[in-house]
Amino acid sequence: MPRGPFVSVTRIVFLVVTAVFAVLAGRELYASIKTASISIVAERLEHGETVTDDVEAKYAARTIDIVDGHYCRSDIVAAGVTLVLAQLDRQNVNVNYDAWAAAASSARHYLQHSLSCMPTNSNFWLRLAAVQSVIAEDPLSVAEMMKRSVALAPHDESMILTRFYFWNDFTNATLSTAKAALNSDLVTMLKLGDRCRVNAAIREISPQLRPIFDRTWAGLGDGATARFRQRCSK
Repeated sequence: MPRGPFVSVTRIVFLVVTAVFAVLAGRELYASIKTASISIVAERLEHGETVTDDVEAKYAARTIDIVDGHYCRSDIVAAGVTLVLAQLDRQNVNVNYDAWAAAASSARHYLQHSLSCMPTNSNFWLRLAAVQSVIAEDPLSVAEMMKRSVALAPHDESMILTRFYFWNDFTNATLSTAKAALNSDLVTMLKLGDRCRVNAAIREISPQLRPIFDRTWAGLGDGATARFRQRCSK
């Protein structure tokens, strides 16, 4: 008799835990099914396959389901980022301003959702900074996003080189506001970066970035920069 209540409680706990896992598994399965087409199109884009404008626009619009559904699974979120950024890249502000503005607003909204899910993702902070800069480059907010990106991936060469591409486009005000983060990227890139990859990245430097880059280059000295004079094989 004393074992009866214990067995009953154990069974109830087991059933409750099983039910919870079943609900969670069901939600994950539903999320996978609901976003499967988004993931497929995103994968095609990432592999460089041809995706028509109509198809890309159709599935980029469906990323709102990820936000509204509060989906935070990394693979689903990343697929959505690929789509909204591709949709923005396909717009031309001088040809169709309304379409460009809608794509930019959608990309910003989606990236904000992505960061609510993965606040330590350096790439998402970078992409949000880039999108914000094309909408309206508020130096303080863009610089803060770039600082976060640098802090989260200070030695990742691919991220540093990608950030350099965007540093090259930012205004003097943003570069000045993010001075410490920018300097960290430049020093790390020139000291530790692959010589050929860095040489390719610094082939064209914007007028606003040039004096900052030159000061950093000179500050490192010939011992650190001489290697960049060597030719890279094609």
